[in-house]
Amino acid sequence: MWAEPLINTVPESKRSRYMLNKQAVDMYIDGESVKKITEMTGIPGSRMVSLIERCLSSNDAGNILGYHGLLTGSKPFRETRSGHGREFDQLLEKYPQLKEFIIGCYFGDRKYTLVRNMNITSLHRLFLKECRNLGITEWQYPFTTENRGYVSMCAYVHKLEADNISLNARRFDKNTAQKLASTGIGHRLTVNPVAPFATVQIDGHIIDIEYVIDVPNTDGTVSKVVATRAWLIAVIDIATRCILGYSLSQEFNYDQYDVMDAIKNAIIPKTLLDLTIEGLQYPSNGGFYSTAFSDFKYAVFDSIMLDNAKSHLSAYTVGKLVDELGCCVNYGSVATPETRGIVERFFGTLESRGFHMLPSTTGSDTKDPVRKNPEKNAIKYDVTYEQMTELIDVLIAEYNNTPHKGVDGLSPLECMSCKLFQAGLYPYVADEDMIISVIERLNMRMDKRTVRGRAAHGKHAYIQFMGTEYRSKILSATELYLGQSLTILYDPRDISSIEAYDQDGRYIDTLKASGEFGTKSHSVRTRKNALKLARERGRSKLIFDTPIDAYISSLDVKGKKSRRNATRADIVRREISKGIAAEQQSDNTFNLETVRKKQETGAVLRYEDIKGLSPEDLYTLMFQSRKEG
Repeated sequence: MWAEPLINTVPESKRSRYMLNKQAVDMYIDGESVKKITEMTGIPGSRMVSLIERCLSSNDAGNILGYHGLLTGSKPFRETRSGHGREFDQLLEKYPQLKEFIIGCYFGDRKYTLVRNMNITSLHRLFLKECRNLGITEWQYPFTTENRGYVSMCAYVHKLEADNISLNARRFDKNTAQKLASTGIGHRLTVNPVAPFATVQIDGHIIDIEYVIDVPNTDGTVSKVVATRAWLIAVIDIATRCILGYSLSQEFNYDQYDVMDAIKNAIIPKTLLDLTIEGLQYPSNGGFYSTAFSDFKYAVFDSIMLDNAKSHLSAYTVGKLVDELGCCVNYGSVATPETRGIVERFFGTLESRGFHMLPSTTGSDTKDPVRKNPEKNAIKYDVTYEQMTELIDVLIAEYNNTPHKGVDGLSPLECMSCKLFQAGLYPYVADEDMIISVIERLNMRMDKRTVRGRAAHGKHAYIQFMGTEYRSKILSATELYLGQSLTILYDPRDISSIEAYDQDGRYIDTLKASGEFGTKSHSVRTRKNALKLARERGRSKLIFDTPIDAYISSLDVKGKKSRRNATRADIVRREISKGIAAEQQSDNTFNLETVRKKQETGAVLRYEDIKGLSPEDLYTLMFQSRKEG
């Protein structure tokens, strides 16, 4: 019923008496008569009431003593104060509002004070002032003592600190209070899943390494400028400790789009990078679950653990995960890495085994001994974003193949293999319809826009979106959609084009932005910043203006003195280059499919049919058809 004291620690002089008292209490609880209890233990019935009362009494923490109360001399501890200490207690009993005043001032209750961490000297001064306000005269306690109750108040405050741990934590920094609230409570705050892909943790970490970017000069040369540190957003499987996917962000703070990129990369099959760093190579199995276990490509997880950071709280993000991907979202507290210790430990491992060994590392903090002029070393060794990306990819691949204490000494991929193929804990694998409609479009956003224009005024039908007109041949060729509210789908990473659907959900066409915005891939943030600069320059209404180029030029000028502006210019350039590469790849794929269909009909191929093919596709077309023939 009650916890028993460790009998070996009880002195022999008290042990026999304790055993008899315990036997008497047990017999009394079991319903034995007082006469029988006295015969068996020798304890008279007049003592039974006191023994039971001692068991039911409590200590200062409010816990029932139980069998501990039967130990000789183990009466409930009550602090007895004499002299002025007793007078101080009587003062608080007479004036309970004075007790609330002391607690409120010391623990920073704004009802009583705006001082965050008040010291005892200041508290004593306010205490005496409050005593006067309550009508306590100079010939009454505490004014009648030499120190005016200072010593007694110090003892009382120290007792308050011991009895109010959570309140006392507020007097320290915010991290201390959060750590106290989320750890050391005796049970796990998170689940401990067994099956792979059952629960994943997602969090972001700023990488402890500096890298450089090129800023062009007016004379055609380039300057090396240290960029702002990049973010790594990782998705880790709790059951196996395997990194399923990740994303990188050069932005000063990562956002909801970076989180969705990480989730998407954790589901789609991994494409290994073409490594350019000499001596750097992937493990034999590729280092990722989709390269090691090809049967489980497009595996979808059941639950996602996020924190309450703003980048995770977008309603659209939650809707995508819950409604379309079919995951449940488990939010934790902001800035409490203790509740997501698994992914936080991964970040620490990645830093200690990787980036902290490089000359341009920043270390864990400014006092870390591994930190030795990271900015100068980044420029000296020309550490680029591409090199950092390759290094991260290989480090994660090696992590997935390194023995881990959290999974009984197996590597994350070995643990996943055991649970998949030996235990048969198979995850849900997305079918083709889900891959096309959900996963490949995980980054897409939806909005409504009204079709405008009037042929009588020489204005073809168009849609206004993000300060720019969007058109297409199909939309402009008819006035059928004028005045209608169409649904548009767009990728926040590239809004140079959008998809338009009618009111019944039928696909209309892909609309292109007018001017330079339709020729260069760019994000929502780039569009907003470019339009803002155009308005400031008074060129927002010019048809043939190049706002993106002007925005990049402006960032280049500021980037000589600002790392953030230089990084932003590099981000915009990468957005444009990604769009060009994707367009070339799309054109090559389309041309190859078209040429194959034409070849199957027996038609003669012309130069116009194959001029858009890449050398690899041309080789495939020439020799693969011969083998099949």
